[in-house]
Amino acid sequence: MVTSGEVPRLIQAEALLETDVPGQRTFAMQVRDNSMQPLFSEGEIIFINPDLPSEPGHYVVVESEDGRPEGALLRQVKEIGGQAILHPLNRRYEDIPVTKQQRIRGRVVRLRKNL
Repeated sequence: MVTSGEVPRLIQAEALLETDVPGQRTFAMQVRDNSMQPLFSEGEIIFINPDLPSEPGHYVVVESEDGRPEGALLRQVKEIGGQAILHPLNRRYEDIPVTKQQRIRGRVVRLRKNL
């Protein structure tokens, strides 16, 4: 797996969220689709720490192969036969092998549920 030591690209924010989530470079993102339901729903806010290592079982945000922030994926990391796989929880989506072109931008450390 490729991880990144770079600061994630700045994405225009619509709001500032105050939080007690630790991590100097921790950032928030809105879940963009239903690929991780039932645990993560579209529109919810997740907090990602880019400084924590990711291991099988962790939820991560992966940069799209072309580097566009809007193409980032939220997935669970699994290992099958020595190959790192990006696994969606929603069975309507397929597993994706991790490629050298993809960068794991960070590990999900908190979910803020919409009320």
